[in-house]
Amino acid sequence: MTPWEPETIAEVLTHQAESLAGTPFLACDATVRSYGDLRERSLRLAASLQRLGLSQGDRVAILSENSVETVETFFACAYLGLIAVPLNIYLRGEFLRYQLTDSGCAAAVVDGPGLEAIQALKERVSLEQLIVVGSNPGDDEEGVSFESLLDGPPLAEVARLTAADTAAIGYTSGTTGMPKGCVIPHGMFTQVYPVHEEAGYMTPGDRVLTPARMFHIGFLVGMLAPCLRSGASLWTVGQFSASGFMRRAREIDATVIYAVGSVGMLLLAQPRSPADTDPGKLRLAIFQPMPPDRQVEFEKRFGVPVVGENYGQSECMVIGIENVHGPRHPGSAGRPTSVLDVAVVDDEDVPVGPDQIGEIVVRPKKANMMFSGYWNKPEATLEAWRNLWHHTGDLGRQSADGTLWIVDRKKDSIRRRGENVSSLELEAAIDRHPAVEHVAVHAVPSEMGDDEVKACLVVHSDVEPAELFTFFKRELPYFAVPRYVEILDELPRTPVGRVQKQVLRDRGITATTWDFESLGLTVAREERRGGAPGPGSPAN
Repeated sequence: MTPWEPETIAEVLTHQAESLAGTPFLACDATVRSYGDLRERSLRLAASLQRLGLSQGDRVAILSENSVETVETFFACAYLGLIAVPLNIYLRGEFLRYQLTDSGCAAAVVDGPGLEAIQALKERVSLEQLIVVGSNPGDDEEGVSFESLLDGPPLAEVARLTAADTAAIGYTSGTTGMPKGCVIPHGMFTQVYPVHEEAGYMTPGDRVLTPARMFHIGFLVGMLAPCLRSGASLWTVGQFSASGFMRRAREIDATVIYAVGSVGMLLLAQPRSPADTDPGKLRLAIFQPMPPDRQVEFEKRFGVPVVGENYGQSECMVIGIENVHGPRHPGSAGRPTSVLDVAVVDDEDVPVGPDQIGEIVVRPKKANMMFSGYWNKPEATLEAWRNLWHHTGDLGRQSADGTLWIVDRKKDSIRRRGENVSSLELEAAIDRHPAVEHVAVHAVPSEMGDDEVKACLVVHSDVEPAELFTFFKRELPYFAVPRYVEILDELPRTPVGRVQKQVLRDRGITATTWDFESLGLTVAREERRGGAPGPGSPAN
């Protein structure tokens, strides 16, 4: 029998809804949608978007907390041929304006805080439509109600698309440059499931619990799409709570936990409970990445096997993965997947030998298995794809048996609270403080396994920690707010004037460095998407 090869992610939903109509597919907290319900509501929303004047190729921003409405918007876009642009819900100010403007969105689906963030922009962006989730805008308010768009008939004729057509644009901020929009074709959504199936990550009938943010391409491509294709159920949460997460897994009879490694670390940090020894129906926990010793600790405490050896990025999912049944190489990035060519090369793009360090490069064996380029950035696309390979920017080595090992990454990249932070974008935002003359930011190690942010400032007038922190809270996404600040007389520079960040990294945390957390200055959970910023919130 010829294997089924759907062209679009909307086609996958339509197919699965025909045979699994009443089966729960998506849950967020107490709200559950079956395969059939999700298809029906998505088609009704698509028809309303069409009546609002949106047409194939238009971009639709999604700025909303985890919710079933977020996923319904994604599928409505897929049915109508619109391009979904999921945005980090914590963006504000220039961070938000840049991505809305760069993508040229014609419409935005937002929740209440998302609407406030857009309305607060000093330079308003041009959006033809604002659709508000969870409230009914009054006559004097912008936007139309999301629920009101579900009253009409479903879309009569879905867009005729191929696997090469764009389904989404996901912004990545992994280097020093401004964020780049990864153009994700439908084929990247429809063809990723076999990789998960071969590795034993997902099987039909699985109930996958994840705290992942829906705005991440990792969620959409790495979790939502393979769950849909396999006939599994995907259970999410509106707000992650480490103290109740394992209890929630038992309550819903979850069979798989899928999350970033820092989530696993937070679960291990919780007080022990007699219930820890009851794994319920869990057969697997996927935490990527997670140190091997902590994987063992999690398995012993909760009785659930852990796998943490997989590797990918917004541009390409999945690059490396290891089968849950072995053989395993703890601490590695897995073995190259069957759908990609993977190599490790030197600065001239010449492959290096086994266990020699170089840059990891990839190319697909099948069409539309990777991103199609960076949105409106042809030069950046050509640079990343030079010599017919996509350059990941990650330094690694490859064992003789093919196993990949990540040994370093671009020096100026920062990953904090599970988010990539653009050094250039962060420095530009901090530079707008009236007292700041020069700024350089860099990563310092975090006890949670990712990074903390340190800002090195040269100022031309005195500034107090509380006042500076208030500015950061108002102007920056919470995950980009520096924990550490050091005031310097000057920044170390090369003879041509370039800041020597390696010198700053080598300095690390000095005796004169402010630690906002130690000063009791943190961003409380309820302040992350808005609220009047005060001088700081008690550490929590």
